[in-house]
Amino acid sequence: MLVDELGQPQRTDWFRRRVYDLMTKVGVRKVRPYDARHACLTYLAGAGVPDVVLAAWAGHADGGTLAKRVYVHPDSSHLKVAAEHLESGLFG
Repeated sequence: MLVDELGQPQRTDWFRRRVYDLMTKVGVRKVRPYDARHACLTYLAGAGVPDVVLAAWAGHADGGTLAKRVYVHPDSSHLKVAAEHLESGLFG
């Protein structure tokens, strides 16, 4: 549940407007909070953060791999690391 500073329930559009206002105020490019969440979790997964921690960070109570399946989007840098591991295992 999303709450304000006083613990009162809020809608996600309230949060999004507050984030956009803050981004405008500090002069950074507007990024949807949804995209920032995915980028953050993808970065943390790529850095080796355990699945249970990713799940907690995403607000998932199950502690399983759901957060990773939903929020982590591998890119070419992740694939390169995997290829390097494979190569070192085969030829190292």
